[in-house]
Amino acid sequence: MKNFVSISVCLILLSLAFPGAYAMEGFPVCFWELVDQDRYIYPSDLEQMNWKMIRKLKDQNRRANSEKKYLKISSLNKAASIDPSSFSDSVIPGSSIAVVRDPDGGIQTLPWESDEPGIIKLPADNDLIGRYLVGIHMVLANRDVDGDGSFESIHLCAKHLISHHKNGGRLGSASVVFLDDVQHMPLEIGPVVNTAKSRFSGGRQVSHRSYEMMLKYNKKPLPGAEVSVIALGSQWEKSFVTNDRGKFEIMPPDDRLVSGEWQNYLYIATHHDRTKNEFYITTFPVVVYKNRPEWRSKAMGFAYWSIIGGGICLIMVAGFAGRRYWQNTRKIIMFENQKIKKH
Repeated sequence: MKNFVSISVCLILLSLAFPGAYAMEGFPVCFWELVDQDRYIYPSDLEQMNWKMIRKLKDQNRRANSEKKYLKISSLNKAASIDPSSFSDSVIPGSSIAVVRDPDGGIQTLPWESDEPGIIKLPADNDLIGRYLVGIHMVLANRDVDGDGSFESIHLCAKHLISHHKNGGRLGSASVVFLDDVQHMPLEIGPVVNTAKSRFSGGRQVSHRSYEMMLKYNKKPLPGAEVSVIALGSQWEKSFVTNDRGKFEIMPPDDRLVSGEWQNYLYIATHHDRTKNEFYITTFPVVVYKNRPEWRSKAMGFAYWSIIGGGICLIMVAGFAGRRYWQNTRKIIMFENQKIKKH
């Protein structure tokens, strides 16, 4: 029960003033956060660093990605003041079990850190590299979500994709991006990526590029569902509705008002199963990299082609000079041979 009390600190009560409203503030929204996230993201803007600093940063990033990683459950509304002890019975025992699907496709439970409540450690097998899928399914006590007089059970699902690198490690044989486990992740959202080359991707995107996402309920695509995407630490937010195949496309914007090279985005999807009187909320965080400014891209392109053009010119000049030298050498040899014949 101690674990359930520690997790419940992130739960936000449904709005009592507007029980039928589906406003984001009215639902408990929890998601996974990677502890010390900066250590695992290699920056691309290195113009201000010398070669020693860049090499040191690469080594630090390489070591960090080969070490064990820690995840914690966080609340969307961190400003909410909640007494954990008052919600000790909000989570049904046996439902708050964190699971991970390793790069080989196997699913196993993850124990909570005893000295740090709400935090788990992964991967269990540090030599198995690839994509790890972490998920948790929490069930709250029944509440009247839509204000129709009947109580629905509230299901919170949180998912995260973690890529793990290690020199000499064994690459996993599976490249899936969905848990596809009804018990531990009944509602889940993720990218439509399932190729061998993408075993280290899925949780990262780039602004101004189009991405196809999918929402699944009980392992099947869910059409007509509402999905919200918000940029944490920013005012940007957008809503989508899944098509008949449970998919939608998104092109993350490039927010120049936010400092840094990347932002944390959070996908939030909801589903009301009226046949079972169950309401589901699922989350999926991604890291969105910013595009470089246009002037910098053009300057780098100009410098690149200038170097290529200069190299071609040097090769042509060297070839022309070598040809002239060889011609002159041949003339001198022929002249000397003629002199010898005359004598």
